[in-house]
Amino acid sequence: MSAPPMYRVAALVLLAVCVSSAAADDKLEYDRRAAARDAMLFQSLDRDADGTVTRLESQGNLNFGPRFDAMDINRDGVVTTAELQRYIEQQYGVRPNPR
Repeated sequence: MSAPPMYRVAALVLLAVCVSSAAADDKLEYDRRAAARDAMLFQSLDRDADGTVTRLESQGNLNFGPRFDAMDINRDGVVTTAELQRYIEQQYGVRPNPR
């Protein structure tokens, strides 16, 4: 004996909700990891440890360099920690962990 059509529909809806919830969790986890990677990369590029990354400091880095202009909000040739945090929030929708 098979389940009535209403139960099948309910089961499919429940399955769809679970799958979409898992996908949302995966995206959130990905965004958190990407934000952490960007923050760590910023720290490694900040060679003089002044809390900023200049265009020269980022030069040659294939991950950070191409996104430099998107991060440098005020176009002064320097990405500050505040600009990085804003970029991460806009790009990934998460707040970076302060270090």
